[in-house]
Amino acid sequence: MFKTMRSRLVAIIALILLLTAAVIIYFTHRDVGREVTRLEQNNAENILNSVFLNIQGVYRGLIFDRVSSIDRAKDRLHREVRMILSGLDLPDAPVETPAREFEKSGKDELLEWLQALGQGDTEFFVADPGQDIIFSSREGLEGQNLDQMQDLRGEPISDAVNREESPRRQYIVFSPESKETEKDQNLAYLSSFPGLEWVLGAFVDISSIEEAEKDRMQELIQELQEQFRQVSLAESGSLFIFREDGEMVVPPHEPAHEEELAPHLPGLARQSLQSETGRSTLDTGQGSMIVLTRYFRPLDWYLSAMIPEAEIRAPAQGMVQRQSWLIAGIFLLGALAAVFFVRHISRPLSLLAGHTRDLAGKDLASDDFESEKIIALTRKHHDEVGELAGSFVYMQEELKKNVRKLLETTAAKERYESELSLARDIQMSIVPRKFPAFPDIREFDLFAILEPAREVGGDLYDFFLLDEQHLCFTVGDVSDKGMPAALYMAITRTLIQSHAAKEKSPAGIMARVNNDLSRDNPKSMFVTLIIGILDMSTGEIRYANAGHNLPIHMDAQGGLSFVKGISGPVAGAMEDLPYRELLVTLNPGESLFLYTDGVTEAMNQKQELFSDERLLQTAMQAKNQELQKLLHDIRKEIRTFSADVPQSDDITMFVLRYYGPGASLKPDR
Repeated sequence: MFKTMRSRLVAIIALILLLTAAVIIYFTHRDVGREVTRLEQNNAENILNSVFLNIQGVYRGLIFDRVSSIDRAKDRLHREVRMILSGLDLPDAPVETPAREFEKSGKDELLEWLQALGQGDTEFFVADPGQDIIFSSREGLEGQNLDQMQDLRGEPISDAVNREESPRRQYIVFSPESKETEKDQNLAYLSSFPGLEWVLGAFVDISSIEEAEKDRMQELIQELQEQFRQVSLAESGSLFIFREDGEMVVPPHEPAHEEELAPHLPGLARQSLQSETGRSTLDTGQGSMIVLTRYFRPLDWYLSAMIPEAEIRAPAQGMVQRQSWLIAGIFLLGALAAVFFVRHISRPLSLLAGHTRDLAGKDLASDDFESEKIIALTRKHHDEVGELAGSFVYMQEELKKNVRKLLETTAAKERYESELSLARDIQMSIVPRKFPAFPDIREFDLFAILEPAREVGGDLYDFFLLDEQHLCFTVGDVSDKGMPAALYMAITRTLIQSHAAKEKSPAGIMARVNNDLSRDNPKSMFVTLIIGILDMSTGEIRYANAGHNLPIHMDAQGGLSFVKGISGPVAGAMEDLPYRELLVTLNPGESLFLYTDGVTEAMNQKQELFSDERLLQTAMQAKNQELQKLLHDIRKEIRTFSADVPQSDDITMFVLRYYGPGASLKPDR
């Protein structure tokens, strides 16, 4: 039946069009329904957000009123205390008057003055040097001790006394009955008397502020109830507010909805905490309900909008059905029209298909591949077939160009990789690689590892003898990576060796290296650096740290700790920076461990860093090993931690172990 290409092509096109029509009808039915549902939900969410913003505005107004009231009360207390203190007439005691007699006369005068004073709602108390309240305008406070009385935070009231040297005013809130109760809360301002150890306290009841807030909240709830009755969500949807314990603050306008929602309220509350607006679908006695919920944390309110799902989908289903019939008709007409064009396009398409097969097996880099038949199609057909043939010709020419460019690029890449490999070999030859480095010296031993993140990197380490008793060593990390960092690293190493021959102070060497690196530094590169000098006779290490990671001291008892201290900023940032010399002393058997941030900042698949803590733990487990195995164990742990994550930064580790003058503890390697 479908023996010819034309018949098969017609059948395939018809089948494709039918399948395409079926798929489009299906997805149109699904997506339009979803879109209409989404729009209805967005409408409900907008209403919910409007209510949320209204509540938020009222709540912020309450907070503003509360803060304003408290601030006015604070200013009032401060003014009245200042007025009282300025109105007191306590003459300085004569030299011959005993201190106790003066204190008693001043106390009697103060109490008589306060008893005759009236300040409206403000009340006062006075505490003697022992913090005992000796006078109070409110009953029940006399005899209490300020050290025993606590504010609402549980701290002694005596800690909040304002003195002349106090940098800022201190206010407290306390309750004479109990710090747990919310009743009878008082805002107080305490001040010391100039020249005496007495305390004057002024306080005012602020409970009325909270009562006013409660009244305003009740008004807000009534306003919301009226608003919710006027809002229309579909035909029978409604808004409501509840608390986490299931209490309805504003119930839905349908009483039946309130009963059906009761068992679902905890789930709605949990859903709203997972996103800004929680979306849930509930099965109730009246069908499936879509519920949107937002949480207003300051009031512990959950704002919800409930809409019957059937009411949302009803208009969408009718519209989708009409649209589906229209799409089906259009695609049916398209299938019929396609039959008339098959005969016209089938023959040139076969020719193009054959040419494509031939193209795949030809050497596109040569000029022997002919395409005269395809070029003839471009002259014969001035429609889409001609354009397609022209596209084939263009594609062939572009493929030739691209293949030639690919061959050139591949050759250039191979040359570049070869040069990088050579650069890596040169860089690794710069740093000392022979260990043991000083087999004839028994006072110390050392070992180092450097692994660039790329072919070349910016980390460095070096060590060399200054004389028979002093070893100079360094570890650094250049700010950049790749070839620029490698060159900067080589320059830094050369400068250190050059200045170490003339300058015996690590801080002096660091200062000279910094000045040289800072000059002619257009890219503003810098290096974190440690330069140390070991005295083999004493184990004393004088060193300078230019912004580098803190060294780790491994003591003889097995303890590990970071050696605190930074000599100055990174080297290369600015000329004439001062660097101070630091000191650490190693006893026989103790070690000093230096490293770069590629160790502690190695990252795993969870974006977690290897960290200083994990480095200490790993070094603690391997601290008794030989130096080479110690560093290899730490490197192995870093690889295990990073797993399949590529190395992002250069890794350098250096360890120096001191054995003492003429020591026999140094192992033979």
